[in-house]
Amino acid sequence: MSGPRARIPRLATVAFAAGVVALASSTATGDPAAASMQDARPAGSAARTIRIYRCTDAAGHVTIQNDVACPKGTREERQVVDVPPALPAYVPREERMPDVVAAERAAEAAEIAAAVGGKAGNPAAATPTATTPAPVQPGPPPALYACRTWDQVDYLTEDATPAERCAPLQVVGVDGSVRSDAAACEKVVDACAAVPAEGLCLAWRRRVDEAEFRWKFAGAKQDDARRREYELLKARLAASDCR
Repeated sequence: MSGPRARIPRLATVAFAAGVVALASSTATGDPAAASMQDARPAGSAARTIRIYRCTDAAGHVTIQNDVACPKGTREERQVVDVPPALPAYVPREERMPDVVAAERAAEAAEIAAAVGGKAGNPAAATPTATTPAPVQPGPPPALYACRTWDQVDYLTEDATPAERCAPLQVVGVDGSVRSDAAACEKVVDACAAVPAEGLCLAWRRRVDEAEFRWKFAGAKQDDARRREYELLKARLAASDCR
C-alpha cells in the first residue's frame, strides 16, 4: 500500500485486515488524546506493525496510505495493524511422513511390475532359478488406437471401443431465434483407427511424453494419479522391444 497515494470515490468503504491494535481519529493539526489511543498496543508486544492512514479532504475525497501521515487540513484516521508472521517453510511430504510415502512407492512399484509382467521394479523376476523359468524376451508394446473427437481433439488409447460423447447442438425457438437458455446435444462416437505396427513405438513414446507433460507442466505436479499414470506408461514402454 506504499507508494503514490490512491484516490477512491467519496463514501467508499475500506476494509482493513487482521490484527487491528488501535483505531482513532484526529485532525492533521494534532490531537494528543487520539494519538495516545492510536499507538496503544498490548504491553510486551514484539510484533512488527504498520500504520495505515485514511485521509479525507474538504471535498470528501479519500486517500489511503501507509506509514505517511495525512497532510494538514484533512481529516485523518489512523489504524495500527500487526504484520502477519512469515509462513513456515514448506516441507515435502516425503520428509514429513517418509514411512507412508515409502509404502506407497512400494505398492506402486508392485502395480507397475504386475502391469508389465514382472519386468519392472523386481530384479528377482528377471533372474532365472531352478524353479523360475527364464524371462520372456521383450515383445512389441500393446496395441494403440489413434482417435479424434467431434471437436477435432486427437488422442491415443488402448481401448479398442471408441468413446461416446455428447456434441452440443444449437437450440432454435419457434420464431427462428437462437435460444441461449436451452441446451441439447447429439450422441456421437470418436473416430478411431489402429496404429500400424511399424508406428507403435513412436506412438507409445508420444503417449509417454504427453503423460509426463500432463504431470509436470500442466499445473498438476502434486497430482499423484497423473504421476502414477506416467510411471506406468513409461514402464510398459521400457518393457517392450522399442529402442
